[in-house]
Amino acid sequence: PSGGLVSGKAAAIQLEGWTSEDMTLSDSAGLVVNWPSSSRGRRRRTEPTDNTNSGIERLKKLFDDARAYRALRQDASADQRLDLRLESMADVLAGIVPLYVRADSLVDIQAAVGFAIEQKCKLIILGGYDAPHCAELLKKNNVPVVISAVYRMPQRANEPEDYAYTLPARLHKAGIRFCISSTDRSETWNTRNLPYHAGTAIAFGLPAEEALKAVTIYPAMIFGLGDKLGSLDAGKDATFIVTDGDPLDTRTQVLGAYVQGRNVDLSNRQTQLYEKYQQKYTQPGHIPPNRQP
Repeated sequence: PSGGLVSGKAAAIQLEGWTSEDMTLSDSAGLVVNWPSSSRGRRRRTEPTDNTNSGIERLKKLFDDARAYRALRQDASADQRLDLRLESMADVLAGIVPLYVRADSLVDIQAAVGFAIEQKCKLIILGGYDAPHCAELLKKNNVPVVISAVYRMPQRANEPEDYAYTLPARLHKAGIRFCISSTDRSETWNTRNLPYHAGTAIAFGLPAEEALKAVTIYPAMIFGLGDKLGSLDAGKDATFIVTDGDPLDTRTQVLGAYVQGRNVDLSNRQTQLYEKYQQKYTQPGHIPPNRQP
């Protein structure tokens, strides 16, 4: 509806269960906006382009339309038809749920913060590649950053190859609230590698305790679920994993998982085949392949 800028309500935050209703923790997580980027490829721009300005104007119009619609809906004398697109923005306008803006460059992050201030809505930056360069602006307006991935290529030719790997450490040093994701190029299917993104951040300067928090309590707090998830405290959901070592180490095995106190079955085809062929070598008369005559 807004020229591809708004990708709609963020997916509901879900865990484990038989149905989507069972799994749902938050069915209105926020509104995701693909910010009209001022950069093209790896080249960095310092001023918005005409296309960028046009995109931002369309986005402002969407918010203006949503406010006008909301006012008419609250007016009992007005005959305003239901518009699901504008209706879905009510919680964003009221500051109940945040606005998630995908932005990496300094110009785009600054513009997104300015837009959120103008619209009086909560803001969370997704990506945040240049976030350390506007640390004071983000801290002043209490804007957290969701790092889209630690495993990323440098965005500019003059940057060191490990520039993205040091982003968590630089955000921590600057005092910016952040958490680590792993969805920059692979979306949710690659979530299995999330612990290793945090582990790599440790190798590049982030304190180990902060790295663990960046994939546990910090995202829970940023997404408004800190009272339910993220740490083992009285009154919170018993959602945790049991491992045989450091959970951020690639050599560590997960021994058990619990979601809201329920033991999650971790068996799959690979574990079933492993158990099946373990039995093969225990059969009477079996000769291991390396001992065949």
